[in-house]
Amino acid sequence: MKAKEKALAIARIADENKASDIRILDVGRLCNFTDIFVIATCASAPQLRAVGHKIERRMREAGDRAISAVGYETTSWVVADFGDVVVHLFSPEAREYYRLDRLWRDGKGIELPQGE
Repeated sequence: MKAKEKALAIARIADENKASDIRILDVGRLCNFTDIFVIATCASAPQLRAVGHKIERRMREAGDRAISAVGYETTSWVVADFGDVVVHLFSPEAREYYRLDRLWRDGKGIELPQGE
C-alpha cells in the first residue's frame, strides 16, 4: 500500500471510531523519517487507546504492521509508526500543547474524502 493510501485508510479508521479534527499532512519534503502524518484528537484516554489499537489491528489485517507504537500507558498521546506514515493520536489538551499541526504547517494537507 502506498503512503497516501495508507494514510487515508488510517484516517478513515480514526473517523469511524469518532476521533475528531483529523488532519493528514504530507511532510515528505520537510522530514527525513516519514512521508505523512495523520493527526487526530480523541476525547478520552479509553478512546485514545481504543482508536490506536483499532488502527494497528486493521492495518495488520491489511498486511501492514506498525514498526513501533508507544503511549498506550499514557492518557494524552499515542504514536504509531508505520514507516512512511506516522499516526499521532492526542487528547485535546496534548494536541493544543504540542501543536504538531502548527509545527508542521508547511506540510501539504491531504483531504479525507467524505462519504467513503
